Amino acid sequence: MTKRLLFHYPVLNMGGAERSSLRMMRRLADRGWKITLVLTTGGGALEPLVDPRVRIVRLRPYAAGATFKAARGLRDTLAALPDLVAYGIARIIGGLRATLLWRHRFTAAVTLLQGADTRLIFRTRSERRFHWIRNDLAHLDDKRRIVDRIARADAGLDGYICVSRAARDSLVASLPCTADKAHVVHNLVDASDMREQSQREGDPFPDRRGEEHRIVTVCRLSDTAKALFRLADICAALRDEGHVFRWFVLGDGPDKERLRARIEALDLKDILILPGRTQNPFPWYMHADLVAMVSYFEGLSGVINEAKIIGAPVLATRVSGVDEQLIHGVSGWIVDNTRDAIFEGLERLLADPDTLAKLRTVGLAPAILDDEAKLDALEALFLGTSGKAVT
Repeated sequence: MTKRLLFHYPVLNMGGAERSSLRMMRRLADRGWKITLVLTTGGGALEPLVDPRVRIVRLRPYAAGATFKAARGLRDTLAALPDLVAYGIARIIGGLRATLLWRHRFTAAVTLLQGADTRLIFRTRSERRFHWIRNDLAHLDDKRRIVDRIARADAGLDGYICVSRAARDSLVASLPCTADKAHVVHNLVDASDMREQSQREGDPFPDRRGEEHRIVTVCRLSDTAKALFRLADICAALRDEGHVFRWFVLGDGPDKERLRARIEALDLKDILILPGRTQNPFPWYMHADLVAMVSYFEGLSGVINEAKIIGAPVLATRVSGVDEQLIHGVSGWIVDNTRDAIFEGLERLLADPDTLAKLRTVGLAPAILDDEAKLDALEALFLGTSGKAVT
């Protein structure tokens, strides 16, 4: 019997959820699954990294509509009419391509992001249907919309795949009816591939200035989740206390220019550096003195997994899933999710080389590293051979 999977994702831009999804698809293809990846909108930055064995269907071949939606006043609205027309054409194309998916049968169809529209997987001829939960729902700004969308689809779903126990707990707390169908399967990490990528390039940092520490953060440049403006304030406070360091924030996103403005306002342009987006963050982890994950919330931080596999010391805010990844003071340094706690944690580590060295020596918990067990659990779900929800 041919094993066929359909995965649906909105757009494949840079991000931890996207990278973990690509790893999972590659490993499932290794196990003989025929995979179709349906993207609501094509053209995402990560598309070139999709395994060539994966068939990509782009419902809308390009992004359109944002200019028209943002238009204010008659002149801007008229100027944006071509964008509205392009959006309408893309929607028509998307509808036709979605209809054509009915020709194929799938073992399972999966919506890969919580809150994404599940109607597409219900329009396919699939034996089982699943919804991925990648965040602690309690912390999402649009929690009510996401929970309502999940609730409407629940009766037709065979299960939920949650990336951490905390993500599962948040789902069940919001919708108790999901308890028997909510499974925990941590993101795949593919440790050997990450280590190989860390060796592809040399030290990416500029030359070290004296005794400075080099801190690195990798994230989407969105303050809502990643606490970028708080990060800048902490950076300024560390400078004012006389610490010698440079903090490199890798990534791109909607708040990049606002972050640049804050850097200018705080006179941090020589200390808080924005190198931009990178497809290979692993050399940065390898050569960093400290990796800082200071988000307001996560589901299961991919940056923590990546950095620890490379052997980097990590400071992390207490977000969902972090206690499943790190042991405070042993494999990482976990701080309360406040400005003062992050500042105090960074001060402690920057002044304590022995603790930094110790944090390099202990890696992730075995459950996080065991990709084969995760793949076994996913296959059992997709094939309908698993039992009670894994908690």
